[in-house]
Parts: sequence; structure tokens; C-alpha cells
Amino acid sequence: MKLKFSICCFLSLLAAQNTFAADAGLRYITTRGIVRCGTDLSSDTYAKKDEDGIWSGIDVDFCKAFSLAVFGRSDRFEMVNVSSANADKALKTNKIDIMFGGMPYSASTELSGKASPADVLYYDRQMFLAKKIDDADSMEAYKGSKVCTVTNSEDLSRLQEYSEKYKLDFNPLLFRSENKAREAFLLNRCQLLTGNAVYLKSILTKNYAGKDDVALLPETIAVNPVYAYVAKDNITLRIISKWIINALKLAEEKEATSQNIKVFIGTKETSTRNLLGDNPELWQKFGLKPDWVRKAIAEIGNFGEIYEKNLGKDSELAMERKENQLMKNGGLIRPQSFL
Repeated sequence: MKLKFSICCFLSLLAAQNTFAADAGLRYITTRGIVRCGTDLSSDTYAKKDEDGIWSGIDVDFCKAFSLAVFGRSDRFEMVNVSSANADKALKTNKIDIMFGGMPYSASTELSGKASPADVLYYDRQMFLAKKIDDADSMEAYKGSKVCTVTNSEDLSRLQEYSEKYKLDFNPLLFRSENKAREAFLLNRCQLLTGNAVYLKSILTKNYAGKDDVALLPETIAVNPVYAYVAKDNITLRIISKWIINALKLAEEKEATSQNIKVFIGTKETSTRNLLGDNPELWQKFGLKPDWVRKAIAEIGNFGEIYEKNLGKDSELAMERKENQLMKNGGLIRPQSFL
């Protein structure tokens, strides 16, 4: 009986140790001294470094927010080039702590993958970049066209549904990556290229500036949430990541901006006081710096400012916010109170 009891105690202890090892929380980040953010660096759509070594881009701003939250300063981060095909492995092996976008999320990936979505970063749209056809006034003009896309992807699945629904008889040309599909489009191997609008608009801006023979068509195939992912077994980091991202959205809803944050004082509303660290206890329970939101807003802005600077009206892409407006303004962004 004593032997059975001892074995049970040993197995329980072992299970607890394994759980602790799996759910590392912030342990790897704080031990390493930097937060490692995965993104696709094969193009400079989401993150880029200039000649002076200065990083910019929407994924960079989100990564800086994590750095500020954990370390109280925005320079304790590293942008790591990770393709969508390798994101699962990169998260599982701790090559990166968080992956920004670039990964499909479906029932199949939920069951078989090693990554778990923490929160929606923003919304994008699957659309078409097209070699223009004169006098085309609908997608009927592109019936039977070759469409460059990625094999075994959500883009391909939705393209096929769209083609069948509107009887367009598209002919998909399949490639193993977005880059290969883009190269084929640039080489005129297909009439259409499908993918997320942010990515397509960046191709248009960089490769066809001043030309009018290529256009981003107005038709939308689907609205796609772009997620931040963490390792599935790191539940604590997923929760922390969710509330870091939510904080930037909530700051916009509370109308705290880079222009007024230094004088944004005196509020008595509990959620706002928690958010800004005036009540420090809640952020401390997450293991984060209580004043990080104030610092982040002053340096990189709230969610709306981050969007407009990198993707919206203040960027070369000039993407309308649409779904990325706060819900109270007609969009899909609905931050949760910080209580």
C-alpha cells in the first residue's frame, strides 16, 4: 500500500513538473532578455529594417509593445524571419515567442498544429491583384483566367468556392509559397494573383507605381482575421499576449492617444485606471510593467494610430480601416474592459 502511495505521489509530481515545463509563461523571454517575434521578412510588408538598422512596420510595433510590457523598454526585441510553413516548429522549439500573422487557422490546424491564436491583430481581406482588362466592369471579364495562389491553403479553398459560386471557371496555378506565386504573377504567368489585400497592395505599390495596367480589384473573396500565435502548450503566454493586444485596442476606445497620453490623468473609471497602471496590481499579476501602456502609447500609439501609420492613411498602402474600426464606429474591433 505504501509503495502504491509513493508511486502515485511520484507520478503526480512528475506530471506537475511536466506541466510547468510546458507552460513556460514568460520564463524564456525574461531569461533571454529579449522577446522574439516571428514574421515573414521575405518582403517588407510587415517589418523592415532601414540602412541605419532601425525597424519599422506593423509587426514591429506590436513586438515593441511586448518588449515594453515585459521589460519596460521598447528595444528588447528581435524580429525573426519565419515562414507560415515553419511557424509551428519555430514556436514549439522556442525559436520565437510569438508569431504575427502568416498562419492559417482552421479546425484542422487547431487539432494538429502546435500553435494557438492569442488574439486578432487586425482584419485583412482576400482579394485579387489583376492585369487589367480594358472595359472590364465585373469579374465576368476574368472568366477562365489563370490565378496564382498557394497550394493547400485557405486562399485556394476560398478561391475555388468563389469560382464555383459565380461560375467563373478559374484555373489555379499552384505554388508552395506566397513569394513563388508573386514571382509568377510578375512574370505574367497568370492574369490574377489572390491573397490578403495588404500583401497585394504592397506588391502593387512597389512593382507597379505609376503604371495603370495592374490594379487591386474591388471584389472581396473573404474577410480574414490576422492573429498573433503562441505555442499551444504555453497557456500563460497566450493569456498575457491576449491582454497586451487588447490593451492597445482599449486605449483607442478610451481615447488615449500619443498626443494626449502625458496629460491623460485623473480618470476615476476602474478599467482605464487598471489599463494605464494607475492601479498597478492587475498588470503586476500578469508579470508585466504596470506603466507599459502609457509608454507604448507615447512611443507607438494606440491601435488606431498603429494601423493608420503602417497600413492606413498615413502609410504608402493607404488601406481603409473598414473592419479595423472600433465596433462603435462600424468595425469589428471590440476591446474588452480591463477589470
